[in-house]
Amino acid sequence: MAEISERTEDNFEPSQPDTIDKIGREKFQAVLNILTESSFFYAGDDPVRFNVLRRNEASFKKFFEKYFGWRLYVDSKMARLIKDRNYNPALRSAHRDTFRLTGRNECLLFLILLEYYEHECGEQRYSNDEDETLKFHYDEYLKFTRRILADQNVDQLPSDRDIDMAVRQLLKKLQHFRLLTVVEVSENAGNESDRDMLIEVLPGLNCYEGRKMAEAIGNDDAGTAMLDNAEDSEEAEGDENE
Repeated sequence: MAEISERTEDNFEPSQPDTIDKIGREKFQAVLNILTESSFFYAGDDPVRFNVLRRNEASFKKFFEKYFGWRLYVDSKMARLIKDRNYNPALRSAHRDTFRLTGRNECLLFLILLEYYEHECGEQRYSNDEDETLKFHYDEYLKFTRRILADQNVDQLPSDRDIDMAVRQLLKKLQHFRLLTVVEVSENAGNESDRDMLIEVLPGLNCYEGRKMAEAIGNDDAGTAMLDNAEDSEEAEGDENE
């Protein structure tokens, strides 16, 4: 009996209420709310509460897995919840508050952005392990996008204006979902569309892999229709909070 008792004590795990009390109910509740308020919880959002999450990562993972069936991803820069399934059959993708791309055109532009990000990581000798985030200028990114489209579509390249409009609309969506942020806007141009921007890449962008997206797009040709609906893509704005 003594041996069985010892084994039971060795395998004992504190109940969830005990774990919450150990961390502190107010701290625990605050971290839960932050994780569910948006897709990403960045270390810079709230360093104190992010440290609470990092120190008690296992407890938070067990909580979400046990009560919600969700996975919790945490690294030194960010945390995010991963939901493997949806339970309400009445909800369509447009009803859910998560990032999504609303068509092949937008997918292609996002894919080019990921390629440019990889390019800049090499040019700036940047590693995701660094504390600082990578930054790039919009003008250089737009030139890169035009060059990629020209390589794919030499005889049917959309106008510079159409490309610029479509790319800026994508950037607005990425800012909304905190994948990028504009940290500086040049004031040397009267027209807003002519202003250069310094763009900061946020850690969440690393969750997306260009190769997998390229496979999903398939073998379709990137014709002029790619940017035909640039002015009408406000549908993306309405579904931003998926």
